[in-house]
Amino acid sequence: MGTTLFAIGLLIAILIVMFLCWITKILLPELPENSVIFMDNASFHKGKNIEQAIINAGHR
Repeated sequence: MGTTLFAIGLLIAILIVMFLCWITKILLPELPENSVIFMDNASFHKGKNIEQAIINAGHR
């Protein structure tokens, strides 16, 4: 059971990094200025670094 929890935690960490990369490199540069971004409550959507990237790009 311990390795299963580790694997799930690792997967979530990878998803966070991939999502942050996609947001900063692909999505944000293509959005119109001052866009509002809606996300569901997936665990990899949450995080100060993702929120900060959106704010730094001039979006909400």
